[in-house]
Amino acid sequence: MRELQKKDTNLNSEIEKLKKDIFSDDWELVKSSAYRLGEIGGDEVVDFLISLLKLNDSGIRNRAALALEEIKDNKALEPLLTAIFNKENHNYNGTMVFALESLDCSQKIKEIFKILLYETYESKISAYAILSDQNFNFTKGDLIEIQKMWEDCKSNPSLCPGYNDTETRELMQDAVEGYLEYLKNTE
Repeated sequence: MRELQKKDTNLNSEIEKLKKDIFSDDWELVKSSAYRLGEIGGDEVVDFLISLLKLNDSGIRNRAALALEEIKDNKALEPLLTAIFNKENHNYNGTMVFALESLDCSQKIKEIFKILLYETYESKISAYAILSDQNFNFTKGDLIEIQKMWEDCKSNPSLCPGYNDTETRELMQDAVEGYLEYLKNTE
């Protein structure tokens, strides 16, 4: 019993040290601390990492996202989406989208398409992977909204980063058309 308490105390001390180290000026220490927190996991660690997603420091946000990706706790899904869609993070959200790949996004098809269509290239790649690899629950209404977003991109290419790049446009189009096939089957 005493040995177990000592182990818990040591782990709690380690977690507290790692939480402090994540704010270090030493980038290697920040990376290793986030990585170790990801290995440890647990509610306390997940809650702490989620809180980091609100910071202005994109480096710390990204490290927190990578640790959350390692932990694979779906409790991080909504906070990651909130951080991804924060306007101030628009050009710095690719790592957070990557973290979504390890989570169950099955109820978030519209949000994943918003990332695919309206976010930066790095984010688009992860969104495409999510759409390709995961199974989604969606309604006809969801598909109609996705179709409207795609029409919006085609009408206003400036709203959709990378639309004018053939490869990027084809990537987006492939995902959209793949899901809109379901719409044709319901008519």
